[in-house]
Amino acid sequence: MPNPPSLLDQLRTQYEAARQSQHQQSDVEGFQAIDARMRKSFRWLERAITYLDGLKPTIEHRYDLGHGLLFESPRFSRGSVGQHERRIVGFPVLDEINIYYEIGAARTLALEVAPGSVALAEKALDDAGLQYTSRRVEDHGGTVRKCAISVPPAIPASVLFNADYQTGLVSVALNNVDRLDRIRLEFHSNAIEEAALEDLVRLILGQDSAFLRRAPLAGLHPREPAVGP
Repeated sequence: MPNPPSLLDQLRTQYEAARQSQHQQSDVEGFQAIDARMRKSFRWLERAITYLDGLKPTIEHRYDLGHGLLFESPRFSRGSVGQHERRIVGFPVLDEINIYYEIGAARTLALEVAPGSVALAEKALDDAGLQYTSRRVEDHGGTVRKCAISVPPAIPASVLFNADYQTGLVSVALNNVDRLDRIRLEFHSNAIEEAALEDLVRLILGQDSAFLRRAPLAGLHPREPAVGP
């Protein structure tokens, strides 16, 4: 049987774990610093989305649902920026920034699918949050031969920033931004700066994907222990 670890070895293990925990805590910014970054980011994004709302620029992304559903000539149509506050030890802090916008396309999408493919096509539309109408086409005997689906030329998209004041992490959830899909990234709070926000706007417009390389996908690395206020 192996010998049990000595008391000195046990103390060393506990000491190293405590030092690691202290190092992790030192990496977490104070709640006032995180709040200041979030508020500065909100003001910057509010101005940027106001400009995009007025310019309505072209978006260089390909929004393809499959089944022959491809949105042509997408443009930034309209958008808004909001925020949410909570309190930490009595002080109001900004813990969420939400950007909601609509991508306009050149024309309504029309598709005819076989009866066996209707559920799959409708699920893809529902998953993307798209509005649509679906009409079954029957023959003279009442048998459904095909389904006609019509999709308005509008794609709902969003970017949500959520700050965790205990871990110092800011998660950014992207919905229908560069594709018809949802992804979530995690940033250290000190990474939420103007250069990152500029990369986000470039991603929204399809000019560059550097924003996606700035942080790992959420859930792909171990979370730090909860610390802070």
